[in-house]
Amino acid sequence: MNSKFSAFYNNSRGNIATAAALVLPMLLCVGAYVTDYVIMFHQKAALQEAADAAALAAVKELGLVGADEKLISSVANSYVNSIFNEASTVSGDNTNLKIVDTPSKEDSQVKIDLSYTWTPFLAHLFDYRVTPIEVSATGALAGNSLTCIIGLMQPQRLAKSSIHLDDRSIVQANDCAVFSNSVSRYGLRAVSSAQMTAGTICSAGGVLTLGWRAKAQFSPSPITDCPKIQDPLLQRPAPNVTACRTENNNREVNTDTTLSPGVYCNGLTISGNAKVTLSPSVYVIKDGPLIVKDTATLTGVKSTFFLTGANSVFDFQSDTTIDLAAAETGNTAGILFFEDRNVPHSFDFNPFDLDNLPKDIRVHKISSNNARNLLGTLYLSNSILLVDADAPVADDSVYTAIITGRL
Repeated sequence: MNSKFSAFYNNSRGNIATAAALVLPMLLCVGAYVTDYVIMFHQKAALQEAADAAALAAVKELGLVGADEKLISSVANSYVNSIFNEASTVSGDNTNLKIVDTPSKEDSQVKIDLSYTWTPFLAHLFDYRVTPIEVSATGALAGNSLTCIIGLMQPQRLAKSSIHLDDRSIVQANDCAVFSNSVSRYGLRAVSSAQMTAGTICSAGGVLTLGWRAKAQFSPSPITDCPKIQDPLLQRPAPNVTACRTENNNREVNTDTTLSPGVYCNGLTISGNAKVTLSPSVYVIKDGPLIVKDTATLTGVKSTFFLTGANSVFDFQSDTTIDLAAAETGNTAGILFFEDRNVPHSFDFNPFDLDNLPKDIRVHKISSNNARNLLGTLYLSNSILLVDADAPVADDSVYTAIITGRL
């Protein structure tokens, strides 16, 4: 018996397996604990990135006329979901994300509070604070002046001004600011009896007024050498562009109809005396123009036009009726016309010969004498916006903001 016990006692076979059986659960626990904290670290970093970016982008838009708390809240939510989805280590896991945003027009700030609930392996047994993960970010706007017009274009060989008022043109931007970002001494140009009224008129360069008998008038007098203003919509994500349906290719509408959202390739023309109504959502005008001509009517609410590809410009001719209001939610909230930032474009043109422009110059035209309601922002950073109607434009809108290369 003693010899058998001694043999068992001195037998070393299976020692490693025994030790492993004892240590493995401990190693698994440690591994799960470490994994929990790695996940928590990355998710908190993703949350903070989303909160910071959303607060910064949303507060920039807070300074744009028409950006009320409801719109900014929608924008902030879109930013958070988009950015967190990209940065998160758990793909598409936005269902456990709680967003509390408190935009304040009065205080000119946006506060973003984010809370993310998750299920750790073990960490919550030792520290209840690991879930939910909570972060906060606040963006504050310097100054409290609302902005309604920004001319972004920088001086070119011939075209120097980013805002140009000609002949008898009148711009009324009561209680909000107009900015010309052109640093040329002709950054803001007004000819003959043109008039501009605004809360503030600011030119990064100078101001040029011309006229033999009547001289252009500004109220108040423009401030020169202002700091250039940043594009407040620069971080706004562009809509997705899907395939074009056959019936929407180079489409012309000349009878009364209701259009559905989607991609309209090679342009969309509304003609005759057609009365066309837009169903709410996003309309992508791709590789061709949006033209409303003859005596046609275009109306729509809660809708956005996304303009992408070559020649994706709009042209509202003189006898037409245009009555449009922008989307209220989502990535395009508050934007009536959203021009793709990547469209081919140039600003190298002769401003005194607008009838013979190079093909790479993008010009959006509002000549309609019945375009009284354009509710939302015209975001056309790579283009010229030419307004040459004989009747007031957008004067019935609750607000109309313009961000364009050159007005």
